[in-house]
Amino acid sequence: MIRKAKPADIPKIAELCYIIWKELDIDVVRDIEQSRLLKIIEQSMIDVPYRGHYSNTWVYELEGEVAGCLIAYPGDKEVALEQAWLDMDLDDDIRAYGSPMPMKEANDDEWYIETVATFPEFRGRGIATKLVQYVLDSNKDEKWSLNCDINNDGALRVYKKLGFSVASEFDLYGHNHYHMIHNK
Repeated sequence: MIRKAKPADIPKIAELCYIIWKELDIDVVRDIEQSRLLKIIEQSMIDVPYRGHYSNTWVYELEGEVAGCLIAYPGDKEVALEQAWLDMDLDDDIRAYGSPMPMKEANDDEWYIETVATFPEFRGRGIATKLVQYVLDSNKDEKWSLNCDINNDGALRVYKKLGFSVASEFDLYGHNHYHMIHNK
């Protein structure tokens, strides 16, 4: 079942976001203890209008558990959403990193799918595909975009099958990515 996230889902969504941040090798993930950073990610999902706020999130629930999530928002709101991280009550060592994902990833005229993540034990069941298809079907009038690591052939295949095509290539935190646009 796909549904909008609720506050009770936040710990699981934070874990999924941590997995993505770790893959991107973001500084704060390398340097800060996982349990501590997870608490801060959770805080950002409820205390401030951060990009990962639960109101921007859909979850795939399977057997009563959050199996995966999708985070999306308007591209023209991305910078303000990211800056909300700094509105939290952060320890000085965390604040010194600034916001965790300061690079602009979406164009202003797009609805941007920032995160599509599935827990390892639920992979291979089409959950990520169903989440993306769900938001595309729910908001057909929007111009949708996402970024895909150039080396992630499986995800690239799925996104192309869902109607996305490569619009450009760019460096995202030291990793080459395709910026992809959904073709209605």
